[in-house]
Amino acid sequence: MSLSFASLCVVLALAGAAAQATIPHVDDCALCFHCTADAKPPPVLPSDLVAANFQPQNVTHKQTLPLCHHCRGCTTTLQIHGSHGQKKLFNTWFRDEVGASPSWLFMAPTDKTPNKKAIVKVACIPVGKHARNKFAQCLPDLALKYAKVYLAIEKLAEECGLTDIVPKVWVDWVNAVIPEVGYHIRWLGLWMEMVDGISLENLVRLGNPMMHPDDLLDILHNKVNHTQAIHAAIFDLLTSQNDRHAQNVFIDNDGTMRLIDNERAFYENRILAADSILLPTTKKYTINVMENAWIHKFPNWGNKVPMCWANVALLLDYRCYVPGGQMGKNLPTQVSQCVARISALNPDSVMQEFGLPVRHMAEALYNRSKAMHEHGFEYALTQGYPRNPNPWRYKFTPPCCKIMHTDTYRCAHGWSPDTSIPFGDPITGGPWTHARPDPGTYEGGTVF
Repeated sequence: MSLSFASLCVVLALAGAAAQATIPHVDDCALCFHCTADAKPPPVLPSDLVAANFQPQNVTHKQTLPLCHHCRGCTTTLQIHGSHGQKKLFNTWFRDEVGASPSWLFMAPTDKTPNKKAIVKVACIPVGKHARNKFAQCLPDLALKYAKVYLAIEKLAEECGLTDIVPKVWVDWVNAVIPEVGYHIRWLGLWMEMVDGISLENLVRLGNPMMHPDDLLDILHNKVNHTQAIHAAIFDLLTSQNDRHAQNVFIDNDGTMRLIDNERAFYENRILAADSILLPTTKKYTINVMENAWIHKFPNWGNKVPMCWANVALLLDYRCYVPGGQMGKNLPTQVSQCVARISALNPDSVMQEFGLPVRHMAEALYNRSKAMHEHGFEYALTQGYPRNPNPWRYKFTPPCCKIMHTDTYRCAHGWSPDTSIPFGDPITGGPWTHARPDPGTYEGGTVF
């Protein structure tokens, strides 16, 4: 149905309930059973998206919670994500993982993914997921921004041949009732393929029983798709991912590797240009080499000598799987063609073509593509733009491509990382302002 017909339904609902001294809405089933959104075509282009369609159409309805348990016109069946117990992978049971997003996350059936399952992220539901968020914020402009970021990533992944490592994403209408809550959603949501598998974080720490270290190392040494590890590093650098940690790297039974929660991209906060456990010289990677307290310069560190542990995430280092440990300009063919084409554009054209929400994000993609095309991967990582602040630009540590477990995980071959760290505040990325001496010994970004 058209938007005008939806508006008419709202008017009819309001008129029919005028005597009820309440603020009615089309979600009141007694008034309007068939004012559904199922006939609306989904948005085709990012330019079709407007913030108003990521929230209830009646503004006052954001503060009310009508119950509509019998939704005759619903087109989607939802389950609350993470509410259904456990899954079994690698002969070990793991709890379902629930994200920390303030938006509601649901599971829903779909015909658009191979496994027929989708995760749907919905903003502006006027009740929080947790008791502490009883009155959730409605930020439709932010929902619109991240929807455009995800659609840009989807287009970029398709063009660069990186769809094997990121879930399919699209924007579509949601017309459904929240289970056990009874609230009727009838606006746009961000849909994404539900990724099979388990996060690297859970794989390492949360099995029931805990996975034996030898089994874990066998998975990461021998089962994980190492071509995908290369693709993952390219994806994180090309899109300037700044929050790639072990909870959003998923691994399936067959060793397939997928990256989720990719919206912190394209230099979106204009501070952090890249931070990923898959990218050497970034903080998250370096924490897997040295102790977290040392990297973060905690005040209780004292005079200890920093030790180097080999966190198992180091087995996803792309350098272990490319000739000579450097990618340079030897990018996969489709990636090479893709960055060459983008670098021949300009930021304004990139913004228009990929539908990015703001120009500085388009500049980030353009500059990253240009550096990778003209100078190669490692140059783009260390010298290209956008750049991290100097306190977050670490030296290369040698790759650890084989790990063993003794009292802890340790590199199984010769490995002597330089444990020096840059000057500056590792929390803010700014200058050192604390009364105690800065344990940093070099200006970040001047030596790798």
